[in-house]
Amino acid sequence: MPVVGEQIGITLDRIILATDYSPAAEKAAGYARGLAKRFTSSLTLANVVNLSAATRAEDAAAGLPLDSMRQASAENQELLLIDMTSAGVRTTAHTMESHNPSSSLVGFAKELRADLIVTGTNARHGLSKALLGSCSEGIIRHADCPVLTVGPKARAARPGALSFQRIVFATDFSPEAARQAAVAFGLAKDGLGKIYICHVLKKPGKDILDTFSMELQFESALENLVPRAAYEWCDPECIVESGEVASHILSLASRVGADLIVLGAKHSATWFAHLVDGTVGEVLKSATCPVLTVGEK
Repeated sequence: MPVVGEQIGITLDRIILATDYSPAAEKAAGYARGLAKRFTSSLTLANVVNLSAATRAEDAAAGLPLDSMRQASAENQELLLIDMTSAGVRTTAHTMESHNPSSSLVGFAKELRADLIVTGTNARHGLSKALLGSCSEGIIRHADCPVLTVGPKARAARPGALSFQRIVFATDFSPEAARQAAVAFGLAKDGLGKIYICHVLKKPGKDILDTFSMELQFESALENLVPRAAYEWCDPECIVESGEVASHILSLASRVGADLIVLGAKHSATWFAHLVDGTVGEVLKSATCPVLTVGEK
């Protein structure tokens, strides 16, 4: 997802839809389709046959579950490929077999030099169970490119080419904050949309005056993340609040009718990080719009 400095531009030449053909993945497919149409991107459908799941399945020794999984993958892939091609999207498909699907997908994205990975997640049994050690978590934690994750409560994508009109970008002022802001502003400019930049203080000051002083300080820091060229086409709002981070981000997104939330994502040295204990997991669980995470370089 190249971003052009102060000029604020963004391109999405290569998009990967990481799919297991579940209902959650089907919702994510709508966003992948819309973005591919908007940016005239090439779209790759990427599916991983999970060998660990096949090994755990009954009668795995006979090879029947694995054969069944391969057949289902091929059939679903063909249907989705036809659907995307019929919609006018340049689409290819790639199937892998792995004991670690997220690692394989991240590696494939690197080989393809993807600009964006789109994926979905299902929380039928609670996000802590659905995401813990899941493929979505591994992708978010390890991908070099941004990841658009469509959570269980996210609205379906609008038909046709997709742009974002109201974007909430929340930052903790990590070393990657400027790059993450550039991605958020690039997407906002593409749709000539409104952008809200926010920071949530986990702890207020000693008193009201101290809290007010801290809010002014961080508001100024937020303004420093706004590229000068952005004022030519939008009026960004900088918002500082105090309290529980995820709930304030979700509240702001609800108040402004956001159709995208942009967050930073910390990389992990292990494939077993507990994303669900962090802000990203809590936001994904309840957000009514997709969440774009921009990881570390």
